[in-house]
Amino acid sequence: MRYTVLSVMLRFKTLVCSFVLSAAGLLAQGSAPPPLVYLYPVVTDSGGQPVTDLTANDFKITDQGKPETIFLFRQPITKPASLGPHEISNRPAGAMPHSTAIVFDLMNEVQSDRLDNWHSLAKSIPQLASGQSLYFYVLGINGDLVPIHGVESDSGDDATWPQGFDKPFDKAMKKLAGRAQSVQMGQEDQVKKTYHNLEVVGNELATLPGRGDIVWITNGMPSVYNPNTKIPCSGDWVDCGLYVAHVAVTLEHDNVAVNPFSFSGNLSPSVNYDLEQMGRLTGGHGYFREDIQDVLKEVARAAADRYEIAYDPAAENWDNKFHKIHIDCDRKGVKLQVRERYYAFQDSRAPIDREKAELVAAYRSLSDSPGIGLRATVTPAADQKKVHLAIRVNAADVMFRPQGGKFVGALTFLLSDRGGAGPLGDPTVSTLNLNLTSAQRDNMLKEGIPIPQDHPLAAGTTNVRVIVQDQNTDQVGSLTLPVK
Repeated sequence: MRYTVLSVMLRFKTLVCSFVLSAAGLLAQGSAPPPLVYLYPVVTDSGGQPVTDLTANDFKITDQGKPETIFLFRQPITKPASLGPHEISNRPAGAMPHSTAIVFDLMNEVQSDRLDNWHSLAKSIPQLASGQSLYFYVLGINGDLVPIHGVESDSGDDATWPQGFDKPFDKAMKKLAGRAQSVQMGQEDQVKKTYHNLEVVGNELATLPGRGDIVWITNGMPSVYNPNTKIPCSGDWVDCGLYVAHVAVTLEHDNVAVNPFSFSGNLSPSVNYDLEQMGRLTGGHGYFREDIQDVLKEVARAAADRYEIAYDPAAENWDNKFHKIHIDCDRKGVKLQVRERYYAFQDSRAPIDREKAELVAAYRSLSDSPGIGLRATVTPAADQKKVHLAIRVNAADVMFRPQGGKFVGALTFLLSDRGGAGPLGDPTVSTLNLNLTSAQRDNMLKEGIPIPQDHPLAAGTTNVRVIVQDQNTDQVGSLTLPVK
């Protein structure tokens, strides 16, 4: 069930107050997680087929030339979850959810290509088998972002929208393509508007479950030199470019990669290189002179085959500068697609505030988060005012620390009653401490971490949202369960 942003915001202050009262006790039971750098490599063999059986020992990572130790490692999810009768999951198809937004960028397309690309898209998009989790925007010549089928549109869940794509697309193009660029727009304005609109689309994709990808149809990478940089400009737009750090941090927070895509066959090697750099900065990939349908298939396949790796740099790493990452794989003959840089933004928030922010975001979200896999069943409890929740947490998504011959972890556990207008009453927040033998951990990796709950329902409750947070990584999973 979806709730309006307004209805959720009405409960926001209550959550913050109730969580502040209990957060100190929760955090005290587990060590505060350090800021982590996350990488999502896609590994393919010489034939371009995905390689999904690698282990953490197969990867070697350096940050600014310094070797790093892998803190968290997850393989791609290759098998659907095995659900019991009446059991539901926040990963119903097995694989992590994923969404893609196409941005057709007229502002950075050369005029001679606009007409051909317009007609190519008008022909190709209606031929897509499905528009599920796919969105389309046009970036106008003067920086206006026009959703043809946007994330926040009334038909956002309509998978059949490509069939009627040509009419609204042609209408928008006739309005936008014939305009001249404003004489007041300088190079810096063009750069700022381009990056801003990529961030806008990234922010919208971030409201959906799972990772997101932007397929950015453009002919060039706009850039302008940052006069305040202390690094001598080498011609590299990442190190020297104005606003690049901002877009990098925003898209990383949104868990969104940019995949530059050019139809044109006349781009210079330097332009191709710059476009590819955007992919390497965000974890995407550059595409050139391919059919849009093939590009979308490749992006979706890469999303399904991503590993998740996190490492814990030293505290002095967070220096508000770009860092270069190098990742090697011991498996011979494989190719990696992974971001090669990140901006080491110094987050001045206390660990408890970072933890709280992730919980609040999951509480406010209009959709469930698949960051930690959850599955559950709901049955009536002996007390008619309660329901029994049989919840299982995917143990492979939880970070355990070896300690004294045991595996130690801690989960923050939040339950929120919800009605037709949004959250009801105060959520309940507690901690589940895990101190497992090797055999117990192995069993939970197979069966999941059980969290049985007899939960009292507030009047008018139709759903209960379960939110689980790993206190070692701050990662969150949520699942909204119908109870009536």
